[in-house]
Amino acid sequence: MFVGLLLLLMGVLMLLEKLDIIYGDAWDYFIPIAIIALGASFIFKDKNKTKPQ
Repeated sequence: MFVGLLLLLMGVLMLLEKLDIIYGDAWDYFIPIAIIALGASFIFKDKNKTKPQ
């Protein structure tokens, strides 16, 4: 799921760049967002696990 979300985000950023809504290279926006999303996934992954009884 995480990889699909990153691919979707990358596609949206590239489309916005082509439509001249954002300026610069899409990678300049994608890399920081990907790092933030990866960190958030590590934080929330531990909360979603069920505890063994």
